[in-house]
Amino acid sequence: MRLLDPVFDSMLTPRERKTLTVRVEQIADGHELFDSDIIESGSTWLRWAVFGEDGGSGSLQLAQGTREMVLSVQSDLQDFLAETTFASGELREPSDLA
Repeated sequence: MRLLDPVFDSMLTPRERKTLTVRVEQIADGHELFDSDIIESGSTWLRWAVFGEDGGSGSLQLAQGTREMVLSVQSDLQDFLAETTFASGELREPSDLA
């Protein structure tokens, strides 16, 4: 999901970015997907961790187009950051990525 690297680069500090782990999972069973796997719209989501705090996106709606998916993940990341112990209550202004 290199497509989403600009989202993480623009919204996380360099220290946060260094600790970021991201994986794509099937919603139904949590099975991790890899670059060679086919991602079906609505059946997968992103799970991430920053400084050991877990978060993630809603289902990836690929059928709505790349722009909408990126904006959705961006919104979910903002919600996650606002609820973390390291960025509690912060409103991060993302770059215009779409």
